[in-house]
Amino acid sequence: MDIVKDVLGRWGKKVEEATRKAEDLAENTWQHLKTNSSFTDAAMGRIAQGTKVLAEGGYERVFRQTFETVPKEQLLNSFACYLSTSAGPVMGVLYVSTAKLAYCSDNPLSYKNGSQTEWNLYKVYLHYPCTMLLKLGCKS
Repeated sequence: MDIVKDVLGRWGKKVEEATRKAEDLAENTWQHLKTNSSFTDAAMGRIAQGTKVLAEGGYERVFRQTFETVPKEQLLNSFACYLSTSAGPVMGVLYVSTAKLAYCSDNPLSYKNGSQTEWNLYKVYLHYPCTMLLKLGCKS
């Protein structure tokens, strides 16, 4: 009987953990979709972003094509997110590497250059100071 009790206890903990993860995913997805002015645009934007990443060989490759990297720089993680701008939220990807924190929009944004309208990806990056790399436990 104790064996059955132990097995059910472990199974219950796994179900509880899976439920928590599913709830977090649902909440994060809902938050993402409601941030955009159009539910459909947000969903389609995420699908397009995922397709681009797959087609180009993964986040590491997209990161290296989008930003200049230093020797031995490694991508630690990437996050689909919105960057808040004066023009409203801009959908893109936040990259965390051993040398920088970088963001790039999924789509080009328009801006005026004289009388011309030009389009460019919205990019922001911050290089870490050496002391921060040491605190993060990263080796450069």
